[in-house]
Amino acid sequence: MADKIHAEDHTDELVLRRWITVGLPATDLFALWLHPDTLPRIMSHFAKITPVNASDALWQVDGPLGKHYSWETRIVEAQPGEVIAWRSLEGGDIPNEGELRLRPAPGEWGTELALTLRFTPPGGMLGKKVTTTFDLLPKEVVSKALHRFKSLTETGEIPTLDGQPAGRHAERQDKEK
Repeated sequence: MADKIHAEDHTDELVLRRWITVGLPATDLFALWLHPDTLPRIMSHFAKITPVNASDALWQVDGPLGKHYSWETRIVEAQPGEVIAWRSLEGGDIPNEGELRLRPAPGEWGTELALTLRFTPPGGMLGKKVTTTFDLLPKEVVSKALHRFKSLTETGEIPTLDGQPAGRHAERQDKEK
């Protein structure tokens, strides 16, 4: 997997881009991405996503200082096995768009997925600077979404640490000091 972040300095737009290879055909991945339960599961680390219909979804994100952001997106392009693109509708708190490109991986290793998200943070250039300085839109959002999607497609589940406490109980800890 190749990682790359690209932020255009001459605009107030923030662009996040990541790639990953998944060991399945593009047509299977395309169909799974469009399944209504997929985005809410793979993006749950970032947003609560509620499908509205086959092409629209409501996104809700908790921001810093208790601020809440929401927007509705619509799929604007869907070419089976090749590309899925979406864009936020007018009136959303954070204008954005996204694109998932699928292409055969070299050596018949499955499919390369390239996920790109473009956001226009509130506040123009100042908002972009604050967003990048304080990491309000973490670069890991896109990478984590792709890794979660890969896990879902290849194993049927997304790994989690929920319900798995770490460390030993105090009464069972070794007495080494």
